[in-house]
Amino acid sequence: MTKFLRICVIASAAVLLGGVAQARDLKIGVVNMQRAVSETKEGQAAEKRLAKMKDKLQAELDRKMKELSAKQAELAKAWKILKDKERGKRQAEFRKEYEALMKRAADAERTLMQRKTREMLNITKRLSKVIEKLAKRSKYDYIFANAAVLWAPRHVDLTNEVIREFDNK
Repeated sequence: MTKFLRICVIASAAVLLGGVAQARDLKIGVVNMQRAVSETKEGQAAEKRLAKMKDKLQAELDRKMKELSAKQAELAKAWKILKDKERGKRQAEFRKEYEALMKRAADAERTLMQRKTREMLNITKRLSKVIEKLAKRSKYDYIFANAAVLWAPRHVDLTNEVIREFDNK
């Protein structure tokens, strides 16, 4: 049994050492996809469009919040002179308007996130094609997203090259 175990250990070591020898011949690169997306001309334009959209929605929400605050102040002033039935009615109206505004704010946030995701996904897909062409042209065996790599030397970082090629297309 020990002879069998020795043979297995030697065979395993040979396979592992052979794999290490082959790994030294690999050409590997990494790309910071988040940076690539945000630093391309198209990514920067998308960020500007999204910021403009956010500002517009925020202005609308701020205006409605100001209107609602004015209604609340008006209700507070009239509170003592209103009858219970009228108080309840106005309070219910105010609560309904407030809940509608909070729903609108949540919808606006969701819309912005969906739009950003769609824009960034579109750019990422096209970046992937650029990376694939670069890999084939420069004969890379593997190109990893740097989010999956804990450490890599600077010379394997292809992010700047990918951004340049993407912007040139």
